[in-house]
Amino acid sequence: MVALACLPAARPEGPTAAAPSAGSPSGVPGSSPAAAATPSPKAQDAAIAAFAKQVATGKLTYHVAFTGDVRASADRLPIVGAMDVAGNDFSTSFTYDFEPTYPGLGKVRVQVRGVDDRAWIKRGSAAWAAMKTYGIDQSYVPFKTVEAPRDVKYLGPVKIAGKTYYKVAVRDALLIHPNTIPYQIQREEVQETTLQVLIDDSGTPRSGSWELRGQARIGAGNGQLQHVVYDLTLTFSKVGSRISVKRP
Repeated sequence: MVALACLPAARPEGPTAAAPSAGSPSGVPGSSPAAAATPSPKAQDAAIAAFAKQVATGKLTYHVAFTGDVRASADRLPIVGAMDVAGNDFSTSFTYDFEPTYPGLGKVRVQVRGVDDRAWIKRGSAAWAAMKTYGIDQSYVPFKTVEAPRDVKYLGPVKIAGKTYYKVAVRDALLIHPNTIPYQIQREEVQETTLQVLIDDSGTPRSGSWELRGQARIGAGNGQLQHVVYDLTLTFSKVGSRISVKRP
């Protein structure tokens, strides 16, 4: 197998289009989800309607912290990061940790910002670079496809510490694109994404999980075609707080 982190090479700029959705649960941090008695339809419908209404205004602000990893063949890179969202704008920063698998390569920080209809990316100590192609499909805003309750799929109730939350799925969520992986990786393709979120009675997102399945060619020359899988655990906070995202 070709290693995920081979010799450094030039990286392409900007994400390619994302692809559709589906599921994997997560609970409020520090708690273990347990099966909940099915709440009345009105309770779940009201929570989803409130969630969709907040998102559809295009003004919802929140912070998302995430941890997890990306895998390609037998290689695994831990990831830690966070994103600020202000309506349709976002600013994300995350670190790929090569050290466990490739001692000496250390950690590489990647930053991506999207403001209005433009986006920029910064890898490691390199300067910010404008993304040549950017649009709604490439936005990292998690709930970008939600305009009404019909855009949210209800997956069932989850009871934690005596409180009922509602697990929902949101399609086409792109939190990280594989083309942000440093070193010799090319022809990255997103095949499927899965975002599941726990919301409370007020429609506020609390925690969740995100997965991406895709492929890329990794290694020198044309590289070897490998599956690429991201798996992140999300924690939402500062919902509705004053958050602004500015261009670099």
